[in-house]
Amino acid sequence: MKKIYTFLLIIASAVVSAQIIANDDYITAGGCSGGGFGNIFYDNNYGEDTLNGNPATIENVSITVIANQYPWIYLDTTSGNINVYDGSPAGFYTVTYQICEIANPTNCDIAYASVFVYAGVIDAVGDDFSPTPIDSDIGGSTSSVLANDTFCGIPVGSFSVTLTSYNIPSGLTLNMDGTITVAQGTVPGTYIVQYQICEILNPTNCDTANAFVQVNGNSTLVANYDDFSAPNYPNTTTASILNNDTLNGNAVSSSQVIITTLYTYPGFTINTNGTITIANVPEGTYFIGYQICEAGNTSNCSVNYAYVVVLKNRILGKVKFDNENDGCDTNDSYLNSIHVTNVNGSDTYTSYTANYFNNQYYLIGDSGTNTVSVQLPNYFTVTPANQVFNLSTPGTITASDFCVTSNASVDDLEIVLIPTRNVIPGLPVLYDIWYKNNGSTTLSGQITMQYDNTKMTFLSSNVSPNSTTSNTLTFNYSTLAPFESRMIRAVKFQVMTPPTVDIGTNATFTGNILPNATDATPTNNTSSITQIAVNSQDPNDIVVHEGSDISLAQAQNEYLHYTIRFQNIGTSEAINVKVVNELYNKLDGNTFELISASHNCRVKNKNNNLEFLFENINLPGSNNEPLSHGYITYKIKPISTIALLDAIFNEANIFFDYNLPILTNYVVTTVSSLSNQENKFIHLNYFPNPVKNSLTISNESSIDSVEITSLLGQTMLLQKVNSLQTEIDLSELSTGIYFVKVISEGQEKTVKIVKE
Repeated sequence: MKKIYTFLLIIASAVVSAQIIANDDYITAGGCSGGGFGNIFYDNNYGEDTLNGNPATIENVSITVIANQYPWIYLDTTSGNINVYDGSPAGFYTVTYQICEIANPTNCDIAYASVFVYAGVIDAVGDDFSPTPIDSDIGGSTSSVLANDTFCGIPVGSFSVTLTSYNIPSGLTLNMDGTITVAQGTVPGTYIVQYQICEILNPTNCDTANAFVQVNGNSTLVANYDDFSAPNYPNTTTASILNNDTLNGNAVSSSQVIITTLYTYPGFTINTNGTITIANVPEGTYFIGYQICEAGNTSNCSVNYAYVVVLKNRILGKVKFDNENDGCDTNDSYLNSIHVTNVNGSDTYTSYTANYFNNQYYLIGDSGTNTVSVQLPNYFTVTPANQVFNLSTPGTITASDFCVTSNASVDDLEIVLIPTRNVIPGLPVLYDIWYKNNGSTTLSGQITMQYDNTKMTFLSSNVSPNSTTSNTLTFNYSTLAPFESRMIRAVKFQVMTPPTVDIGTNATFTGNILPNATDATPTNNTSSITQIAVNSQDPNDIVVHEGSDISLAQAQNEYLHYTIRFQNIGTSEAINVKVVNELYNKLDGNTFELISASHNCRVKNKNNNLEFLFENINLPGSNNEPLSHGYITYKIKPISTIALLDAIFNEANIFFDYNLPILTNYVVTTVSSLSNQENKFIHLNYFPNPVKNSLTISNESSIDSVEITSLLGQTMLLQKVNSLQTEIDLSELSTGIYFVKVISEGQEKTVKIVKE
């Protein structure tokens, strides 16, 4: 049956106005720095505002703020500047505005300015008030713990913070002004007051510190500080805290005193003999406060604390390569970045040999039987095949060397492109090229990197390319030995400005390593990554190199590659950085392999719970921006039972010293049928837009899933659909601009919506 359409064309006379276009704006600002952060006319990531095709300016248009409920964000209607005031709370905010032609005030357009404000750096610095002790007979107060604490580098007295204490000992009070009052008659000794400061406007932005207070008084019983920093282990007991305490100048025994715990942590118990029993607690440092009183004179007391360092059992060892096939001897070298596992019952631990750790691997060992083995391809022979250790008492075991020999001549090269920065229109983007010889033969050849020269230009790299074309860089390499990996760092491109490269533009890079004619695994001789151009976003994120969709064959046979990036945006160095990555159940933790890390990194992998420890990294802060970045890149396979339409999630938590963790974005990779390349979105509809509560999406082809992400790349909602039409409840989302990715029969399309 034919369909007949009737069109009614109505022509009416009207005043012809110049076309006016107000494009949306996206602006980032730090909570520490106020002032102007952008202009609605000129700093548009979606294109400049225009009037009749020419730039709109304050001379030819007027600005009206339609909606702005945030007093810390100010749109100056006389200039178009967006201002964010000092100390603004972190968050994502939207200001709605309208521009109108001055010559024709009814000719207007509306746009949204989205402002992302980073949390300001809050720093609680420890205090030592012991040089000015307080007399127990009189009592008194210390100076303020807030005196050296800062927010955005400025004393916190200039800002609004909350102050709370925990584990505060009896007789001491932490006051709202930060002073610590010691009551008259408080037991003499050394006290620790643990406190936390948080922004009032951003109560999750906090930092903690310790204040040490010395109270002097007349006591013939003296409790002295106990240093248990020599490694202790879970399920063990320390020496007695009484060992260095005295009564009338003489050593004290447990029968002479009563011990009271003042403050401790779960898993620690002070026994009547003064020893401290440590349960199965996490690795870390702990302060255990206690009081001792004379048994025959309970008013004669003293206070102090024990400093306890807890480590897990360790199994240390090395792996040596017999490159002459004459048995491992002193002429052979130790290998680094070798995957070593320890199996203890149902638990599997993973570690890697590291040159910065004296070529050793470092494995956690639990009580019972620990079986340690080296994980290498079958064209290498490892002697012994494994080493078994039965741990009945805690401590550190040094294993014998593993000896590796080749049993076949195999070529096996691998290359991975590592994105160390986001693609941002108008700014440089950086990549590292990691390559390795996984085989048993020494190889020489070439590495190429292809890029889209219509979107960017090559600037530089730490190893200059041997040749270049308009879109290809070529690097020569020679005598790459078995197990050897190398890095070409800081391959830098200048990304073009809008409209050539705009928000949402795809930027694809491909690397190849040659020769690959006889390569054992040619699939890893090529590495491709596509990044979507964004504006400045949270520098702590996770990227999946293979993108949002892979085929079932890829999922069943190949690796996924992840890069977790982090940046210290504080003003002081981060001494230690820890990245915790609990793997989703669609990823097989037994196939995990570390590719590269920006700094020395110790890996702890137990049953799909990954920890990357950057100890003593001393990562610079925002005062040295180029060196404030770091990353981890690894590969891992999906589980063997992965199926079509399965979604693979991943995210990470990043800890800078003792600060609260920073949660990265989610990344999702869907196993799709990619064989049918027909456009599935000719009849895609989504309405209303702008949307208040419910968004309706329909398509001629079945919709597999819908993902809602923020402008920062954070996944706000992920919903499987499997129908031609669906309604998505967006009522819980904040006002702003979002991307909607629709997946239909293995293909995807992303559209932009506005949430009112």
